[in-house]
Amino acid sequence: MSNSSSHNDDIFAATSIRDVVTFTNRTFDVETLPKDMYRVYKKLYAESGENYALTFIFAMRTAIELHRAWHMTLLTTKILQQIKDKFEMRMTWDLGVVRVVIRVEDGGHELHRKVPYDYDSEYQDMYLRIAEALIDGEINVHEALIYQTEAKQGVHTAKSGLFLRDFPGRLVLYPLEAATCAVIFFSGDWADAYVAAICGLVSGLIEYIIGLIGGDIKILVDICVGISTGIIGGLFYKLSGGQYCISSIFLGTLYWFFYGTAFVVGILEIIAGELQTGVTRFIAVSVKTFVLSLGAALGLMIATTRSARTVWVESSEQQCGLIDLGEVWWRVPLYILCSAAVLGQYRAPIVQYWRALIVMLCAYEVQYRAFIYLEPNHNHDNLDTSASNIAGAASAVISACILSA
Repeated sequence: MSNSSSHNDDIFAATSIRDVVTFTNRTFDVETLPKDMYRVYKKLYAESGENYALTFIFAMRTAIELHRAWHMTLLTTKILQQIKDKFEMRMTWDLGVVRVVIRVEDGGHELHRKVPYDYDSEYQDMYLRIAEALIDGEINVHEALIYQTEAKQGVHTAKSGLFLRDFPGRLVLYPLEAATCAVIFFSGDWADAYVAAICGLVSGLIEYIIGLIGGDIKILVDICVGISTGIIGGLFYKLSGGQYCISSIFLGTLYWFFYGTAFVVGILEIIAGELQTGVTRFIAVSVKTFVLSLGAALGLMIATTRSARTVWVESSEQQCGLIDLGEVWWRVPLYILCSAAVLGQYRAPIVQYWRALIVMLCAYEVQYRAFIYLEPNHNHDNLDTSASNIAGAASAVISACILSA
C-alpha cells in the first residue's frame, strides 16, 4: 500500500481497491486501540481467534466513521449487516443521532461512542471502499485496519484536501460560501455579499477558537455565531441608513450551520421506519436552527436598537431582490463558485469536484427553469418551490447515474 498522498487521484478513480492496495506482510498494531476496544479485542481473541476479534474492531471503526461522515443510518446499517453476514459475527448495534452502540457476542460486550455530526465525503467514500474490499476478499483484515488508520492520518489525502479539511485552512471557505450564497440564493447584491463575507469569516473564527478551547464550551458555537452575525449585519444596516438586505446576509452566513442534509435524512429515516432516529434527528436539527435564528435576532436587536422583525420586514421589502439573476451573465459562474465552496465544506476530494459540479449544475438549472415557469401561477401556494425542487433533485440523481455509468 502506497504511503504517498500523490496517489489520492488513483484511489478515487479505481474500480477496485485492489488497484491501489498491494498485499504485504504488515500487521495491524492492536496496541494503538483505545483501552476499551483493546480490552474487548483481547477477550474476543481468546474466545474466537484473531480474525474474529480484528473484524469486530474493523466493523466498529467503520460504523463510527461512516456515521460521523454523514450520519446516514441506513447506509451504515447496510454495511454492518454485510460484514456481520460475511464473517458470521455475533454482533448487534444501535445507531443513534449522536451515539453509536456496538454489541458483540450476543451482548456480552458493549461499546459506546459519541459521534459528532460532521460532513466528510472523502471519509465516507474511503471507508465504504475499504469495507467493500474486505467483504469481497480483496484485502485481509490487517490491511483493512491499516488502511483505515492511514486514511485518518491523511496519508491518502492530497495536500489541497488536507488544507481545507481542518482549521486554519478551512477558514477560507466560510466567507466564500456566505458571500456567494447571499447573492445566488437569497436575493442579495454585491454589497450584501461583502457584509456576508465578513460575517462568514467571523463565524469561522468563532468556531475555530471555541474548538481550540474545547470541552463543554462547544455548545456555545451556534448562539455565538448567531449573535455575531446579527450584530455585524445590524451595524452595517444601521450605519448605512438601511441600505442592506438583512435576510440575504443572515441566511448566506448561517447556510453553513443550517444542517439541511440532516432534515432530509431525518425524513428519509422516518419514511423507512427508523422512527426513533428520524424523529430525534429532526427535532435536534430544528432546535439547532432555532438557536441560530434566535441568536441572529438578538444580535440584530442589539445593533439596531429596534425590533428585529421590523428591521427584517423593512429590509426585505426595500433592499432585497434588486438583482434579476435571469438578466446577468454571471449567474451560472457564481453558482459554480458557490458549489465549490459547499464541496469544500463537505470535504469532498478536489479531484472529484468536476463530477459533483456537473451534477449540481444540472440540478440547479432544472430547478431554476422549473421555478421560473411555475411561479406566475403558483406563487401563493408554494407549489412552484416544491415542484421545482423535486425536479432538480430528480435531475441530480439522473445526471449522477449517467456520470457513474
